[in-house]
Amino acid sequence: MPNINFSDFCFPKLIPYSKYFGRRWIYLLAIQVFSYSFLMAIPEVAIALANKKSFEICSEDLRSVGLSEAVVAKACGAALKPRGLSECVTDIYDTTAETISAEEILFNCQRVRRVNELGICVQKINKSVRDTSNQAAVLESCRRSLLPERFSFCVVGLSTNVELPTEQLLATCLNPSQEISELSPNEEN
Repeated sequence: MPNINFSDFCFPKLIPYSKYFGRRWIYLLAIQVFSYSFLMAIPEVAIALANKKSFEICSEDLRSVGLSEAVVAKACGAALKPRGLSECVTDIYDTTAETISAEEILFNCQRVRRVNELGICVQKINKSVRDTSNQAAVLESCRRSLLPERFSFCVVGLSTNVELPTEQLLATCLNPSQEISELSPNEEN
């Protein structure tokens, strides 16, 4: 049986080999280029399919809360994470439909970095606090928080053992060091 070398099939004798690049280096380079190009092509297809479905879900969810077609198209088209935006709007709308309009909810969901956490924050606080008369303040406080889900843990946790109004709990959890920073230099000593 003749001795068959794999390199004869991949790299015919036409390719000149220099003293700097041996066959092993060329094999390694070819394998790496092939594997990187293959790995880069696969996620792009998956992302494209996910994005198409995300835009469909976003438009469907936003239409279900009563927003107009023009507003829905503009909001979903501009969203970095359209599915997250629609989840935020529907989560908040389900708990505050009577007091806050869908347009205001959409406005707040578009202006937060952690879109999913905003919906969770408003939902948890509205379900857990005793006084739900000012749901607009809850939405605004959750939007202003850098970590909305952690903020909701603070408000819900304090509301179980502390009998303070909801607005005061929101202010305390949003800026817990406010009283310390407002002290004058003479009062610190």
